[in-house]
Amino acid sequence: MPLREIIIGRDQDDREKYGKKGSIYFGKHLVGEGKDSNLTNPVYLDVARPHVSLICGKRGQGKSYTGAVIAEEFFRLPDEIRQNLSMLLIDTMGIWWSLKNPNEQQIGLLKKWGLDPRKFDASVYVPKGFKEEYEKKDVPFDDSFSIRASELSAEDWSLAFGISLVDPLGVLLERVIRRLEESENYGIEEIIETIQRDERASEDVKQGLENRFLSAEEWGIFSKEGLSIEEILSPGKVSVLDVSYFGHMSSGWSVRGLLVGLLSRRIYRKRVEARRKEEISTIRGRKKIDIPMTWVVIDEAHQFLPDEGKTPASDPLKTLVKEGRQPGISVVFITQRPGRIHPDAISQSDLIISHRLTARPDFEALRNIMQTYMTFDIKKYINNLPRKKGSAIVLDDNSERIYSIKVRPRMSWHAGGTPSAFEDEEEF
Repeated sequence: MPLREIIIGRDQDDREKYGKKGSIYFGKHLVGEGKDSNLTNPVYLDVARPHVSLICGKRGQGKSYTGAVIAEEFFRLPDEIRQNLSMLLIDTMGIWWSLKNPNEQQIGLLKKWGLDPRKFDASVYVPKGFKEEYEKKDVPFDDSFSIRASELSAEDWSLAFGISLVDPLGVLLERVIRRLEESENYGIEEIIETIQRDERASEDVKQGLENRFLSAEEWGIFSKEGLSIEEILSPGKVSVLDVSYFGHMSSGWSVRGLLVGLLSRRIYRKRVEARRKEEISTIRGRKKIDIPMTWVVIDEAHQFLPDEGKTPASDPLKTLVKEGRQPGISVVFITQRPGRIHPDAISQSDLIISHRLTARPDFEALRNIMQTYMTFDIKKYINNLPRKKGSAIVLDDNSERIYSIKVRPRMSWHAGGTPSAFEDEEEF
């Protein structure tokens, strides 16, 4: 009896019209409960339409692995579809560079799935100020990235520095940035000079703000050139932005938040412009793509879009979640703490992929999106999964179905696995 293909993220009309075209191989359907479950039908994931997706699960259950599988499959799409897409992975753990290496340690497992080890030509970017550190550690990368200080607002800086705009430091900050707005491009040096020339603030306040910008200069991410969105989001490209190095800094998450917030704003603005051009070109009978439909995959997403408080990335990410589908932006949030991520990231998700969870707040967060097509409590669905990495439930709002699945093994090397003293091949 032929296997029935399952395509998650795709409604009935698109399934009938396109079949599995424009979808990627994601895994297999799990039938049965616990140890008695069996792998059956192949499962595909739609990438032809924009989606907001949440991948969650406790530590070590395969969240980042699942994100890398999606990235691998982008390279296996037919050229005529892949050239209409691009992907940006925000790597907070420094593990997705391993897409460049084949998964030689799981050859036997891959054979069982009809797959072979393979490396993928992802473009890895590291912070410009720490390029030499990556070279010393022999971590492979393609280029360095930096951003323009002039693209950050006073609110961005205040969130990064942890100061209020109504405090003396914040008042001075807003005044300085306003004075510099007339300049087309300015750097940290010009900001510090403007602080020093200010005649209204006290010397203590000026010194305090100057010290913060001197610290920001040490983050190693500012230059007057900046990172080109057109380069990292060119058609068919998968880019990895490695922000793991900032974990060594006390202000590490603030720096990462600045980067993610700025990139999110740029991507949204560029895709809105590109979508307008695409529609005009379609009307005139021509097709032109500047910035293709974009997938943004964010690891440790609760750090950028928390349920409480605000980061420099919060508002830009909310814009992508609520308004990004129309211009063709897909967002994939990866987190081990769905209870700590902003409710918008969950309520706006049309695809939720949940590996095993155990914490009550995380179950409660998912319960808040209980759908009418769910027969049981979500905890029951998750607890019925086999206790093997890669097992997950999928809540698909597009087909109004729930599936238990096993994510396919990676074809490239997985650098994010838990260290072990055993030499046995670990099944995913």
